[in-house]
Amino acid sequence: MRPHSTGLVALHDDRQKERGFNCMQLIAYLVADGVTSWARWHGAHMQAAAGLCPYADGCPIHARTAKRIGAVQMTLF
Repeated sequence: MRPHSTGLVALHDDRQKERGFNCMQLIAYLVADGVTSWARWHGAHMQAAAGLCPYADGCPIHARTAKRIGAVQMTLF
């Protein structure tokens, strides 16, 4: 049975929120390319989280995922 909040004390589960997306392979690619701009790092992570990773063509993790899942339509058109 899960405890219910009374509003007097914040429960640990109530504070759990989505913390974002991270891919260590993406970080390795960004470091190898010498990317130092926060805007480019953030943009690359946002693209990857949306399924449009800028390094998807050469990424072994992306290749395994695409093979396991099959063809995925990335756009609505």
